[in-house]
Amino acid sequence: MPLFRLLAVVLSVSTLAFAAAGCGGGGTSYSGTKPETWSASVCGALNTWATSLKAGSQSLSADLRNSKDLKSVKARFIVFLKDAERSTETMVNDVKAAGAPAVKDGKAIQSDLENGLTEARSSFQRAVADAQKLRTDDPQAFTTGVTGLGQQIQQELTTIGQDFNNLSSKYDASDLDKATSKQAACKPFTSSG
Repeated sequence: MPLFRLLAVVLSVSTLAFAAAGCGGGGTSYSGTKPETWSASVCGALNTWATSLKAGSQSLSADLRNSKDLKSVKARFIVFLKDAERSTETMVNDVKAAGAPAVKDGKAIQSDLENGLTEARSSFQRAVADAQKLRTDDPQAFTTGVTGLGQQIQQELTTIGQDFNNLSSKYDASDLDKATSKQAACKPFTSSG
């Protein structure tokens, strides 16, 4: 699966279901992180992030089903969003720590990757601020607000995923695609696509 499609799939997998209820290679010498090492690091960070979001979303869904107190539900929702923001921050830092892959345009690829993933973090930051403004005196307004926030995050992550898909025409990432296809950390995403 091409690298940028992989990133789009990761973001699709990571969109919030609760609202409705890389990588290396090459024969030419380039400076940077070995493609296989870069792939494992980046996919590992993305896999950990996606798993964290999915677990948090499932836990939140259960909490929302079992509670009628809107103030309590709002507090749990905000905790979930803050956890998602922290998890996203950790993922962004882990991807940055991987460094640029040692491939043609490796620094530019790394920069675009970091910028896109930073936008995902910003999406959660905005959602936290918006969730803190949700009204708890009107169940209908609260439900509408939670649903709207979930849809907003999903739309923003989907847009970021589409931007990653568009990068495949900007860069020749065949070396990264090869490295990604060989990494166990990337398998959860490649089997989804």
